[in-house]
Amino acid sequence: LRYGMRMLLKRRGFTAIAILTLALGIGANTAIFSVINAVLLSPLPFEQAERLVRLGGRDLRKPEELPSTFSVPDFYDWRARNTVFEEVAAVDGSSPSLTGAGEPERMRGAKVSPNFFSVLKVNPAAGRAFLPDEERRGNHYVVILSHALWQRRFGGDPSIINKQIELSGEKFTVVGIMPGDFQIPHFTGEDFGEPELWTPFAPDLKDWPRSGRSVDAAIGRLKPGVTVEQAQAELDSIGQQLQQQYPKSNVSAGVKVVSLYEQWVSATRPALFVFVAAVGFVLLIACANVANLLLARSATRGKEIAIRTALGARRGRIVRQLLTESVLLATMGGALGLLLAMWATDLLLTLSEETIPRFEQAGLNGRVLLFTLLISTLTGLFFGLAPALHASNPDLNETLKDGGRTSGAGTGRGRVRSLLVVSEIALSLVLLIGAGLLIKSFVRLQSVDPGFDTQNVLTMTVNLKGTKYPQDE
Repeated sequence: LRYGMRMLLKRRGFTAIAILTLALGIGANTAIFSVINAVLLSPLPFEQAERLVRLGGRDLRKPEELPSTFSVPDFYDWRARNTVFEEVAAVDGSSPSLTGAGEPERMRGAKVSPNFFSVLKVNPAAGRAFLPDEERRGNHYVVILSHALWQRRFGGDPSIINKQIELSGEKFTVVGIMPGDFQIPHFTGEDFGEPELWTPFAPDLKDWPRSGRSVDAAIGRLKPGVTVEQAQAELDSIGQQLQQQYPKSNVSAGVKVVSLYEQWVSATRPALFVFVAAVGFVLLIACANVANLLLARSATRGKEIAIRTALGARRGRIVRQLLTESVLLATMGGALGLLLAMWATDLLLTLSEETIPRFEQAGLNGRVLLFTLLISTLTGLFFGLAPALHASNPDLNETLKDGGRTSGAGTGRGRVRSLLVVSEIALSLVLLIGAGLLIKSFVRLQSVDPGFDTQNVLTMTVNLKGTKYPQDE
């Protein structure tokens, strides 16, 4: 290690170029892995999260589709007839307007069964969750706030509990505030943003026809030992019973059961894997670059290696020394790559915070640091092996002559260098073509002609509260 460090310091220009090249590849991979770790590899932030599933409606004519909306009567039947769930809760999106506390603001809300937080096994940080009788009495006039909304609109005032706020012209009593780390996706399909407040969902069956499928989602907690497949089989059986019992409204209506983890990450997994492939190509290109540099540098060390061999050094010992220097280079590149990864992750966070669930949790932690160490070591071995094998087998008679220092470019080394150059160009072309096609697709989407002049045209939605405007007119 000491000798390898001295050799790297003797060629500072070469060392700096190699470290910067590797830092780019390792840093990009570390940044993307920190996102993969937060979004795909980390478990959901709930107790025994593997038992949580999402339930939804399914058109039996399109069985491959994700869960869709369903009717309130169907939900009550699913809940009453199943034997595989501990609890099931309905979730329906809402967009109330918060008024009376600063500027009016349209909120991302969710109407949930009172046992919703019980299903997730999460309690408010302050106040209480919804009570079971709030569903039975149909008492809609209580609300639980997210920690972010409590901080942003109410300044973190702890006395807000049991006070009233105005939502869409009606008074709601704040009964709880969720913890700051509580996260649950928005199930309306509009975005991945999280709800900012929750109100009880207590529909009256007589007001909801079975054919009116407008409830967004349901969340269930499986009983211990029950699999998603077993739950799907039982819900299929219940769906068939409902088809026979209500042939007009449920002729093609089924039930879809998906693990909550799969529901949360399925939309983002393909895009993240595309990123992984792209930065993987960047790292391979960096490895080919540095391997070329090492191969060129080995020509200037031909006499040194020949003398070592003549003095009795075995080939394995020389390879070990050269690989040690390669791993040193990769380790220093990895250290610099960590700094680049921190910057790149912050940049990605500003660009993608609202489109990728749990993205804000991306960052450096023990698993990411271990990944960086592992990828740095493997990278050092990968780009250093071929140059080390070629440099460790010199022609002693030729190399030890006076001109041996400059005669190191043999046919074998030339073939390896040509192979590295061809590989580097091929990888670069794949990456360039892929990026070009993606950019072209994006530009085309941005320039689609909608068939009318979009200049200065706006759209808006006005929601009129039914209690204030009971008649359509």
